[in-house]
Amino acid sequence: MLAAVWHARRDVRVEEVPDAPPPRQGEIRAVVEWCGICGTDIEEWRSGPVWVPTSDKPHPLTKRHAPLILGHEVAARVADVGPGVSGLSEGNLVAIDGLIGCGECFWCSRHQVNLCPKMANIGLHFDGGLAEKVTVPASTAVLVPPGVAGDTAALAEPVSVAVRALRRGRLVLGESVAILGGGMIGLATAAVARAAGASQVIVIDPLEERRRLALGAGAGEVLDQRVDVAGAVAELTNGRGADLSVDAAGTAASGPQAISVARSAGRAVIVGLAHKPSTTSFFDIVTGEKEVIGSLSHIADEDFSEAVRLLSRGVLTADTIQAVKVPLEGAVDRGFEALTQPEPPAKVLVGKGAT
Repeated sequence: MLAAVWHARRDVRVEEVPDAPPPRQGEIRAVVEWCGICGTDIEEWRSGPVWVPTSDKPHPLTKRHAPLILGHEVAARVADVGPGVSGLSEGNLVAIDGLIGCGECFWCSRHQVNLCPKMANIGLHFDGGLAEKVTVPASTAVLVPPGVAGDTAALAEPVSVAVRALRRGRLVLGESVAILGGGMIGLATAAVARAAGASQVIVIDPLEERRRLALGAGAGEVLDQRVDVAGAVAELTNGRGADLSVDAAGTAASGPQAISVARSAGRAVIVGLAHKPSTTSFFDIVTGEKEVIGSLSHIADEDFSEAVRLLSRGVLTADTIQAVKVPLEGAVDRGFEALTQPEPPAKVLVGKGAT
């Protein structure tokens, strides 16, 4: 089968690989309909290995190492069901929550698989969905309701990241939310915040096109990130600042900005993965009694299933964010390259339905 395989930094190849293996006990094999390219995939291609294990240090849970098939934003159609699997059958459309924990550690026992020291993620620690087929534990496959298109189902993973960020931020009905970054996670956060009853959703991004998309995704106001964002957000919120802010950009500047736009006694959730250090004023955090909260990935039954439910309600679609679609053959030279341009699309989806 054809797959996009990470070999080394700047060396992701679309090549023929052995077919996804038949499902074992508790597994399914599925035909991939669509798989999104994430910022994490771009970082692995551009600067990796970041998460991908190398041959000198295989992953402690999966025992796998590069070369590995990338892709963790997967919508696929069940083709084969292994022994012991119930609730799924051939032809079902599923979205893949690709996190696996050891099941034995302190964090797994507390239902925090995303914090497991041995946590494995599809497309980083075992073969992912930038391929024609994928074999995964059935427990990671969330059934997609009828009527949801495959391209929209592939958004379940980034939407689940937004669900968790807002859950961690304890969003309350009627509160204001300011979101730093209008990429995929920022757009998903805007859509989920509006669906969750936020009275005011403000998206802040330097790109005009992303600000335009944000208005269609649920934002009521948009701001250019190059202005005085703290002052602008205060002006939009009766001089207070946002009840809840979310850093969905993951840059050295966006984390401190998210803290600055939160009101006194407000909360700032940091979900973007910044790879460069930044500075912030602890004086402002203390004197404003602000909470700074980290949010990582998602939990299957808390966040991922809710993301699928929200997508089934039409909260966000692939068309809303104007996802760019490319065939698997063009995953690198068209997909990865598009996401490294000065004004990248919000999302690139890879699938057979693209030309």
